[in-house]
Amino acid sequence: MSASGTPDERAGLPDGPATPPADRPLSRRERLILRLEREADLRLGPFGVWVFRRTNGRVARLWKVDALILTTRGRRTGRERTLVLRYFPDGDAMIVAAANDGGPSHPGWYHNLSADPVARVEVNGRAFRVRAEELPPDQAAVAWRHVVEVQPSYERFRRATDRTFPILRLVPIGEG
Repeated sequence: MSASGTPDERAGLPDGPATPPADRPLSRRERLILRLEREADLRLGPFGVWVFRRTNGRVARLWKVDALILTTRGRRTGRERTLVLRYFPDGDAMIVAAANDGGPSHPGWYHNLSADPVARVEVNGRAFRVRAEELPPDQAAVAWRHVVEVQPSYERFRRATDRTFPILRLVPIGEG
């Protein structure tokens, strides 16, 4: 390989969108696992928030996972919506991927943040307000590679759908 080309090409990384098209279909086992993960997320969401709060996030650290509680305002109802979400540290900010377990549509929290980018997060027993910023494609591509490097299961999510996953940065803006 020559030294010419973009840094990504020299590193063997693909060009293009943050979530390139699937290169191989999911196996039967992978499809089953995704289905179970989606069902668990749907049915155990409020319980997960309760456990996360009760343990100040220690339950996520048992699995060496960085997780937060995200509370958004529903874009249609105006009601608070709260869930546990995986994040990837980015200095003082947090990167989140709207993967929705590889589902066919973006998650509700993404739509809520698109309508009102100010939200509240809880991390390690601390609550504060954040502003969500969707990353432009070039930054999203870099962030996506980091996400997959840290959490390889996100690659399975990408292969489960044709949509591009929005990548957002949650930037702290105050206590809250």
